[in-house]
Amino acid sequence: MTPAAGSLQTRLMVTVAAVLGTFLAVTGGLLERSFAASVLSGAEEQMRLVVYALLGAAEHRGDTFEFPDEFGDPRLSMPDSGLYAYVDTADGGVAWRSPSLLVTGVDETTGRRPRPGRGTFETVAGRAGSDGLFRYGYTVVWEDLSDAELTFWVLADQAPYRAEISTFRRYLAVGLVGATLLLVVAQMAALRWGLRPVRQMTERIGALQAGERGDIGEDYPRELSGLASTLNRFVERERDNRERYRRAMGDLAHSLKTPIAVLNNASAALPPDGKRLFGEQLERMENTVAHQLSRAAALRPVVPRETVEVGPLIDRLRRTLDKAYAAKGVAVETSGTAHVLGDERDLLEMLGNLLENAYKYCGSRVRVDVRDAATVCVEVEDDGPGVPVEARARVVERGARADSVHSGQGIGLAVVVELAEAYGGRLAISDSDLGGARVTLEIPRG
Repeated sequence: MTPAAGSLQTRLMVTVAAVLGTFLAVTGGLLERSFAASVLSGAEEQMRLVVYALLGAAEHRGDTFEFPDEFGDPRLSMPDSGLYAYVDTADGGVAWRSPSLLVTGVDETTGRRPRPGRGTFETVAGRAGSDGLFRYGYTVVWEDLSDAELTFWVLADQAPYRAEISTFRRYLAVGLVGATLLLVVAQMAALRWGLRPVRQMTERIGALQAGERGDIGEDYPRELSGLASTLNRFVERERDNRERYRRAMGDLAHSLKTPIAVLNNASAALPPDGKRLFGEQLERMENTVAHQLSRAAALRPVVPRETVEVGPLIDRLRRTLDKAYAAKGVAVETSGTAHVLGDERDLLEMLGNLLENAYKYCGSRVRVDVRDAATVCVEVEDDGPGVPVEARARVVERGARADSVHSGQGIGLAVVVELAEAYGGRLAISDSDLGGARVTLEIPRG
């Protein structure tokens, strides 16, 4: 058996959510990387400007470099400000240090020296517990020092830049989550609106199965209109076929009833042996005709039109059967009632068959109990011979024939089974504490 495919709307939502989540995750990652790269590029550019400011302000006097008290970025004059600078020579000596570098303990180990006229930007370790430093170096050839190569180094704490990236990352996460939720809600609303015709068709098909309407209508979007038209034609064709078959079976059965009655009357003049044999065959023919008439009735489409109370129907059938079996003196106990949404003729057909079998094959007692729960349950019991266990499966089998089951049982029960299944119900046979059979009919309330 193929497992249920689940909800179409759920499948679409899961697919859209997966695609949307992947897209936003990739987009968020790209935005975060782009912003981080922009921040690092900005840091490099700021440090390059500091180097240019130092180059413009530097003055060589003898063997030393001097800078004005106020030049470039004021953080260079503040100890432990987070921005540091120094100048070293090609032989590794330090020609100058910024005031901000004097008491910080920042490592002045020279990194890879750039070639003259070129700059380098890199990340280096800072003091213990810090986020590290960015270092920018720029090498120049100083003419006043016999074309000596000097490298201007600027270092900056990474903390402010990392904090800026972290803040952006938080805002980005909140924004993407909010956008995702809004898009999911919008997508749910769009799917619900878009799939509304499908739900409408499903509801109408359910109503069609319950017999509450004759078709599923034609007011659907272009994508579903073809399916709706096909289903409506199929339902109409099936209804016509069932009606033609019912009429044909009814006409055939009725056409045989009169000749059988004539033969039955004519058999009275036969000798005893011939009369008995003739009577047995006529009885089989009558049973077959009755079976086909009942099957034709069961083929009528189930269209619940009204709420029918079960109790009064049982009382009506009981009065009729009391007269038919007056000589037998059957004692009948009835209890309970219930309401069923259905056709009164169908209920009379089912209950009539059950009660008639009970009257016919009981010893002297029949008990009928009606219970109204999730389904309407009707139990008919008698004190007759019952139905053998090995015959019960055949009795409740769809289309079972009288000549293939226990004597006297089968035709009526087969019709009851067909009608009960048409209503979505079922029929079961068990033993009664009265000593005979208990036949249980369950039918949905509506």
